[in-house]
Amino acid sequence: MRTMRAKILLSLSIAMLITVCITVVLFIRLIDDILVNQAKSKLHEQARKAVHIMSDGGFDRLDNAELNYVIKGVLLSADYFILSTDNRIIDSSVSGMEGKKLERLLLTRQGFFASVHPSAHDDLVTTHEGVAVLQGKKILFTNEELPGQPFRIFVYSPLSSLRALYVPLMRTTLLSIVASFLVILVIGLMVVSRLVRPLKRLKEAVGNYEPNQPQDSDFPQADKSEIGELIGTFHSMSARIQQHHHSQIEFLQNVSHELRTPLMSIQGYVYAIQDQVVSQDEGLSIIKVQSQRLIDMVEKLLQLSRLEALNEEWPVSLIDLRSMAEDAVHLLMPMASERSISLRVEGEGLHVAVPAEQLFRMILNLLQNAVRHTSTEVVIHLETGTTPEVVWVMHVDDDGEGLTESEAAEVFGRFYTGSNGATGLGLAICRQIASRLNGELLCTRSPLGGARFSYIQRMS
Repeated sequence: MRTMRAKILLSLSIAMLITVCITVVLFIRLIDDILVNQAKSKLHEQARKAVHIMSDGGFDRLDNAELNYVIKGVLLSADYFILSTDNRIIDSSVSGMEGKKLERLLLTRQGFFASVHPSAHDDLVTTHEGVAVLQGKKILFTNEELPGQPFRIFVYSPLSSLRALYVPLMRTTLLSIVASFLVILVIGLMVVSRLVRPLKRLKEAVGNYEPNQPQDSDFPQADKSEIGELIGTFHSMSARIQQHHHSQIEFLQNVSHELRTPLMSIQGYVYAIQDQVVSQDEGLSIIKVQSQRLIDMVEKLLQLSRLEALNEEWPVSLIDLRSMAEDAVHLLMPMASERSISLRVEGEGLHVAVPAEQLFRMILNLLQNAVRHTSTEVVIHLETGTTPEVVWVMHVDDDGEGLTESEAAEVFGRFYTGSNGATGLGLAICRQIASRLNGELLCTRSPLGGARFSYIQRMS
């Protein structure tokens, strides 16, 4: 019972069985009420008929055969006894009842409710409206007063003979219920099979799915149903997996290329020194630069891999944002001074609770990128948010050549170096940090004429 089809069919069968049981119980009660009410009405008619017979000819004219009645085409027998004013049975269609006295007897209008308390030797007990127990058997009864005579006639019929009518009715009912059950079961099997078929195809397609292979033509097509929406989700997911797979392949190719360049340069100058093509000092200087480039690239690749590990905890601390930006400026001041570049921070101090180490790394990378591409100045501008969703904003502006729209869209990609880039990983690291901080990093045109990188911190 582990498959979806088996579970649905089991649930459907249990629900149908419970429904059938409830239906049968309610139907039996309904049929019982209908037949009992019909029998009571017939007994009342027979009681009046008995009164009419006795009024014409006395007790001797009364024959219990004349009190029999028909319900649903079945002849049912009825018996009687006649009560005196002191509740003694003076005549009865059943032998052995004459002379018995009922100590207390209350017969209401039409005799449809009676409270009978027999003496120690009597065996008539009333259970509920129009139903009593006579000699251990349930009976239906009614009574009528004889006009002009101090007697009452009590007409009754065994309940067991009435309930014999249930058999053909119940047989027909059960047959119809079983037939309905089978029809519903067949329809359920067809519906479940129709529902499960695309799921089985989807399961097979997912099981055979390979990111480096095109999607199988047998892959189910999405529609507007719930299962169709699920299939559409798998289509979308497979497209994202393929895109991620292609990105990973491209990333590995780029890494191989970027690492190969400094390594080839180092190797080339080692051979050049050995062959005395270049001086040792010149060759070692180039090797030192390329080695440092290689170390920086590996370090940033490690940073990217740590940033993409979502299980890494980033401790949050309360910091002064302006002081952090000034610390980053002081670190890059020697690099900026070599090119006579001005670095400054504008805006009031903002106290924010953030992962300080990661935020400082992002500010430092943005500043390094701006210093490499600026002409004379770089400005960090801090401001509070202007909407409830935005907590604070930081702009890093430079007065360099700026970026075109296509370059601004690609600048956060891995290994995108531009004209003066180094490893091409710094801005990719900044975008990853911004995403983890629930912020947004944008590249637009700066009021200074160059590029503006804006970090927008949103509510968590």
